[in-house]
Amino acid sequence: MKEIFDLLIQKITQDQDSNDILEARRDYQKIAGEIYEDDRSYEARMGLFLEWYVFDRKAPGQEKTPLELFIGRNGASEDSEELKKAHQFSDNINGIFVVKKIRDDEVVVLNLLDAIKYNVRENDGKLIFHKNDLFEGRIIRRDDNYYFSPNFCFHPQEAEKFIKNEVKKIAFTRGIYLKELKAFNSDLKALNSRLDKNRREVEKINGKVQKTQSTDKIRSFNAKLETTKKDQAELTQKISNLEAVTANHELYKIKNEINELINHLLQKLGYMNLKWERSRQIDLHDIYRN
Repeated sequence: MKEIFDLLIQKITQDQDSNDILEARRDYQKIAGEIYEDDRSYEARMGLFLEWYVFDRKAPGQEKTPLELFIGRNGASEDSEELKKAHQFSDNINGIFVVKKIRDDEVVVLNLLDAIKYNVRENDGKLIFHKNDLFEGRIIRRDDNYYFSPNFCFHPQEAEKFIKNEVKKIAFTRGIYLKELKAFNSDLKALNSRLDKNRREVEKINGKVQKTQSTDKIRSFNAKLETTKKDQAELTQKISNLEAVTANHELYKIKNEINELINHLLQKLGYMNLKWERSRQIDLHDIYRN
């Protein structure tokens, strides 16, 4: 799986403008810190950068990541193995994990960012992890199983309290956005209920028109029908507008903004970890702090 993952990352980055990758690396290292080849974690950090670039970074002037652009460009090639793999890898979870259990063929981790436990297939779990390890990583869901991507950033366990406090800030913001979404959906439900009632009223009036022979009653019913249909058109427009607002809220606030906050936190923590790796003369709590 890791070999397939690396080959796909290589394929997608080869298709990108090299200048764009360099610009992305500069943007990434503004927060995550500049890395050098003599850093012990150089390969892992470069791997994390490339994962961020492929899975998370929106291409300039577009609302799609390199992975999404790759899928779009190859959409007609339904038999392409690379396309199938790209679709599978698009279902991924980038997070900060705590190791809960290590078994022969899987590792159980808790993602601090969504408070969900994942059973991840990993035959080398006992070589890579220890119980209570705290690390940044990415989980890929493929064929109804979870797998780790090849790159990790391990944080000292003493930093867990600080990291959890930072995660709470994101959870608080997400909670506000979810509360707003709940209000939008409640309003939508109420409007749709009014629209259903309005449609029943239209059917009822039409039935009365068909049953009467009185010209005066028909005139009265038609006047009421016109008013009711006008209300129906206004309700339909309100629902359409609110549905657009709700969809925009889900995409740009709950998904995109929260993802940006998560990526910013992971990069900030990566920089702290880089400082910790380079200098053991600084107290950990002077590094993992705001």
